[in-house]
Amino acid sequence: MKRIATVLPFVALPVVLTVGYLARPTRAVAQTAKLRVPDFTLKTTDGQPFQFYSLAGKKAAVLFFVGADCPVAKLYLPRLQQLSKKYAAQGVAFVGINANAHETPEEMAKAAKAAGVTFPILMDPRQEVADKLDVKRTCEALLVDGKAQLCYRGPVDNQYDYTGRKPAPTESFLTKAVEATLNGKPAPKPTTTVVGCLLDRLPVPEDPDAAPKYPAEAALPDVGKVTWAANVAPILQAKCESCHRPGQVGPFPLQTYEHARRWSAMIGETVQTKRMPPWHADPTHGDFANDRSLTPKEKATILAWVKQGAPQGDLKKAPKSKSFTEGWNIEKPDVVLKMEQPYTVAATGTLPYQWFRVPTNFTEDKWIQAAEVKPGERGVVHHVLVFIDDHKTLRPNGLDGFIAEYVPGESPMVFPEGVAKRVPKGSDLLFQIHYTPVGAEKKDLTSLGFKFAAKAPEKVADTVGILGMPLRIPPGAENHKVERHFTLPVDATVYSYSPHMHVRGKAFRISATYPDGKEEVLLSVPKYDFNWQTRYLLKEPKKFAKGTQLLVEAWYDNSKNNPFNPDPTKTVTWGEQTEDEMMIGYFDYVAEGNRNQLVRLQNLMGLGGGRRRTDR
Repeated sequence: MKRIATVLPFVALPVVLTVGYLARPTRAVAQTAKLRVPDFTLKTTDGQPFQFYSLAGKKAAVLFFVGADCPVAKLYLPRLQQLSKKYAAQGVAFVGINANAHETPEEMAKAAKAAGVTFPILMDPRQEVADKLDVKRTCEALLVDGKAQLCYRGPVDNQYDYTGRKPAPTESFLTKAVEATLNGKPAPKPTTTVVGCLLDRLPVPEDPDAAPKYPAEAALPDVGKVTWAANVAPILQAKCESCHRPGQVGPFPLQTYEHARRWSAMIGETVQTKRMPPWHADPTHGDFANDRSLTPKEKATILAWVKQGAPQGDLKKAPKSKSFTEGWNIEKPDVVLKMEQPYTVAATGTLPYQWFRVPTNFTEDKWIQAAEVKPGERGVVHHVLVFIDDHKTLRPNGLDGFIAEYVPGESPMVFPEGVAKRVPKGSDLLFQIHYTPVGAEKKDLTSLGFKFAAKAPEKVADTVGILGMPLRIPPGAENHKVERHFTLPVDATVYSYSPHMHVRGKAFRISATYPDGKEEVLLSVPKYDFNWQTRYLLKEPKKFAKGTQLLVEAWYDNSKNNPFNPDPTKTVTWGEQTEDEMMIGYFDYVAEGNRNQLVRLQNLMGLGGGRRRTDR
């Protein structure tokens, strides 16, 4: 295997903040009236008492609320360490506070060590200090001056949001506040909200007269009293455990009552706001095998459980533990191909896409019925696309697009018996990997497993994309629409749809007009999420007759109201970098008729899996 020096991403996917954080408004009162922070004493992670007023003599101090498992807090720890070193000589002390009830000092110490943190971290499991300071989430920073007066409270910066990250912060709120305080000036107010995990609290008895925590929804049924064992565990097992288990992309497991109770507040919030489970298709169109969405009853059950204090219930009523395949989710692969050596992912920053060449050494054509990409370190691998380089075509294997993919939460590619993809003899594989730092240095060694078809298939599967080229999105456009048509010259059977845009993507829809004039919406994604590049797998393959017209529509928000828009003053065109844009509707399909005719038309229309650089 040879690593390719030239880095040119084919598509761009940012990190997924898997928990789905919902920020709360930053409180302005602390910015307009200086409040004195009272003295307190907490124990450090190594059990030593630490008195806040022991910092007397310092010019300022930063209290930052952390979490051992919170993905965003882990991202910020190295940055806080850098700021701590930067301002130590100027008399500014940094102190971390862990106010999660069920996180141990050992867990927090391990996370701090991985991030290189040397400033003290205090444990506040009963939220005594957090409640006095009115802190509800991790990642909130409080700056006090030498008289213990509160000068600033809010986020460190604006790099992270609910569904992704900017390449770098455009506002460094905490740094500006520290500089202002050291110079005897008022700290500026933050203009964004705190993004972090709700604190994990001890059980609070339910108040039957209290106002509901969640807005009323007419569609949600009354489910009465519920427990984890009888009602919630089956839902989490069916919709969450595939990701939220050890070794998978979820940042914490949800396989036991202890796991679920610990994260019950965030479970309730992300379910209420539809952040989790991640599913973005309109339920009125299409019937998909990998639908992760919750039914109204499932949603009502989870919200009721959280509101009722997350009761455990009779463990005898809990479902049996679900068994998962160790290592692979497909049958044992016939061949495993992997990177030549591990790739070191830095603790922080934004990394360009990495490309790795992996020879197959196949001496004959191989027919692939199942393929699974297995990241070595799932926490830092956001996506993998595997292309075929047959050393002949200008595109990876002509119009086959990619041979395999990995996206968080997705299932491996498996075709039914008699259907397979082809890998030509002598081909190399090109691994395109998007790494996302998680606050600690990691090493990844991604591999790919192939399960061969027992014999040459009756039907050859392909992945093809209907492309919106050329693409030109005006500056400031809030609802720019692009559409492309394609008429099938042959009968075809489709197995899945996959929309793809970048950070300005707003909505996506695929429709069909049949030869008899009937119209049907095949897939509608009203709120496209750049972080979840879902392949919508049909429960039953759908047959399309020759002459069917496929319509792909995409909407873009290039305005200042889009928080992830790199530059709303820029005219955006087609490109492979994140700051550029794409419009592709992918289809996994089998051409039932003259496939050569379909290939020729696709080439004429500029369709397929994307251009390949010739200098690899």
